[in-house]
Amino acid sequence: MGASMRMRKSGAVVIGAALLTSVLVGCQKDGDGNGGGPLLGDAGTGGGGDVKGGPFPKELVGTWTYGSVSGFSYQDAITGAYAPASGNNAKLVIKADGSFTEDGLLQSTVYSCTTSLFVQQAGKIKAPGADKLVFTPSKVKTSMQNTCSKSGNFTNRDGEKTAKTYTYALKTDQYGLTLELTMEDGGVISYRPEKS
Repeated sequence: MGASMRMRKSGAVVIGAALLTSVLVGCQKDGDGNGGGPLLGDAGTGGGGDVKGGPFPKELVGTWTYGSVSGFSYQDAITGAYAPASGNNAKLVIKADGSFTEDGLLQSTVYSCTTSLFVQQAGKIKAPGADKLVFTPSKVKTSMQNTCSKSGNFTNRDGEKTAKTYTYALKTDQYGLTLELTMEDGGVISYRPEKS
């Protein structure tokens, strides 16, 4: 492999890692549903302990999805193969007893290098106020795959179990119902009911 190709691959890995890191720390605060989330968003507010709450809001029970995919794709000039798209998605399941599970994927592709972060979490949600929700995970598992730097790959690593507080609102737009979760830093995530 020539020096030029090694430099491009190295640069792609660095750029991909920087993009992945910026999304993971919840830098996107544009309010259009493309930033962070209970799974992939802010670092949380700490606390975690016993949060007192009233009855759990029945209208939140169900399966909610969130996702976005980049409109850009890379094509290998030599092989003609297209690289996987960049984007993220999450599936949040909320049960009537306030328990939740969430599975998510964050994927970034730069040239021929794809970095994928998978996160699974489960726990309880408390409703301490009329429009507040506190997500307290009891299980967080993460897996990372990088096609260009396999030394950093890992599977089912325990993640940090940090409680996160959100303001929620149910809204309707031209596409239907949304569950909006607003983080304490102002970032907004818009989930939609899963279509059957």
